[in-house]
Order: sequence, then structure tokens, then C-alpha cells
Amino acid sequence: MSVPPFTAHNIRLDDGRRTIPDAPLLVEEWPGFHSLKRLLDLVFPTGKENHRIADLGCLEGGYSVGFARMGFEAVGIEVRDANFQCCTYVKEHVSLPNLQFVQDNVLNFSRYGRFDTVFCCGLLYHLDQPKAFLEQVAKQTKKLLILDTHFSIESDLVKPQYVLSPMTSNESLKGRWYREFQDNASVDERQGLRWASFHNSQSFWVKREDLIGLIYDLGFKTVFEQFDYHAPDITKVLADSYEYLLRGRFVGIR
Repeated sequence: MSVPPFTAHNIRLDDGRRTIPDAPLLVEEWPGFHSLKRLLDLVFPTGKENHRIADLGCLEGGYSVGFARMGFEAVGIEVRDANFQCCTYVKEHVSLPNLQFVQDNVLNFSRYGRFDTVFCCGLLYHLDQPKAFLEQVAKQTKKLLILDTHFSIESDLVKPQYVLSPMTSNESLKGRWYREFQDNASVDERQGLRWASFHNSQSFWVKREDLIGLIYDLGFKTVFEQFDYHAPDITKVLADSYEYLLRGRFVGIR
């Protein structure tokens, strides 16, 4: 079976090949990955070995590979067939016994035990019940929760690049709804939408302040937004495009 084309993660394989040869940077060379490594070094300064990290909705496995190369016991969870085929291909071409990929819905996350760190990138904003999901995730997270996600804001004056509903409430949180796909989309059509939700046709983007408060309420008493995620042009991003992109990295530490 041929491997589907990689759509996002340019990963260096052991033989020197790259999964997206024309991409300018590897995943591990992205500024966002460097900021992630700094965070992990801060929380786990004496080494990563024997620490488990989960990569939820891992797409094509690039972050999972990076975590395993740091020394973590890395588990990437991905539901979509095409993405998981990419993960399997990567696993076969890197020598990392501490790297594992499983094909499953992240809503079944609790079956995989507890993790020192849970990394959730590009996933939360594809869910229609993000609070219930994070409640499950919090129970399985020993130390560190990292959410790389879109969010919503109160102002209707800002026009983001996405079409969102008016501000409303869901699961006692404020936020806005986003249309993922048409309600009558077939399973095959949903399989082909590699960067969309898998089950729910609408997702709920939690308001930024409500998301920060939720992380705290779930038991992570040190909570912050990691602004160096936007490096190297932090000032420009925050001034010009932060409310247009509506995306950030939110961190909770027990």
C-alpha cells in the first residue's frame, strides 16, 4: 500500500530522507517546537527517560518523533486512516523503541493509562465537548498539560480568518461554534478531511479566558500562556495578527 502524501510534518528519517522534501524546515526546526522543548526542559530538567508523553491527535507523527528523540516514552494517538498510515511509515523508518503509535479516537484516551505530560496540538478546537474531553485528559495527566489550540474572544469587532458563530455557551463555557463539515458527510468524506473533526460536524472554540480558568479548575495550579510560541516576531504577532489567527499555547502544571 502506498503511503498518503504528508500534509504538514516534515520528519527526518534515519536514512536522511525527509517526509516533505520541499519543505524549508523539519518539524524539530520549527520555532514552535523549540519553544516546546524549552518548556519540557524547564519542567523535566534532569532528563526525559522513564517519563511518558502523549501526543493527542498526532496527525503524521512529527511531534511524537521529536519527543522520542528527546528521550520520552512517546505515544501518538491518531484516528484518521491516512494520517495513521503516515505515522506507521515513520515508525518503520526511525530507530526509536520508545516511540509508539496507536490508531484510536482520542475520546478513548483513558484506556492508555496515565502520562507525565499530555500534548494536545491542533485538536481541542475540533471537538464539540471540549470541557468533557479535558476533564478526562486531566485525570490521566500527572504533571504537565500543553494545549496548542484555537480559541475565541468576546469582541465582535475583530474579524478572524474563520467563520464563527455569535458568542454563546456550551458545557457552561463561553465560546463560538465552527462548522467542520456538512451534517450529511459520509464516512469516506470525513476520512478525506485530514485536518478536520472526525465525528462532530461542529466544534466549539472556547473563549480564551474560560479556557485558562478551566485548566486551573482541573487541578493545574500553575497556568500560563506561552508567548514565545509566537517567536521570533512575538511583538508583531501579538500586535497585528493574534486576534486574527486566534491561536495560542496554554500550559498547566501540577
